[in-house]
Amino acid sequence: MNDEIIAIVEDTFDPEETPSPFGKRWGGELFRLSAEHLAALQAGKIIALDVMGEYVTFIALEKPANGE
Repeated sequence: MNDEIIAIVEDTFDPEETPSPFGKRWGGELFRLSAEHLAALQAGKIIALDVMGEYVTFIALEKPANGE
């Protein structure tokens, strides 16, 4: 099992049929970000994702170590 919470993968996969970089999982969704979403992140906004109608996940750009 991996302690990371973010993984870069080549393609989507069925977590019930394929080993996940996070260990056993029972579902997943694909979220596609538009140029508008990316611009909002670059402008310091946070994106909220509705996950399976049950959870909310937030995406934000990591701030550089120098704080700029």
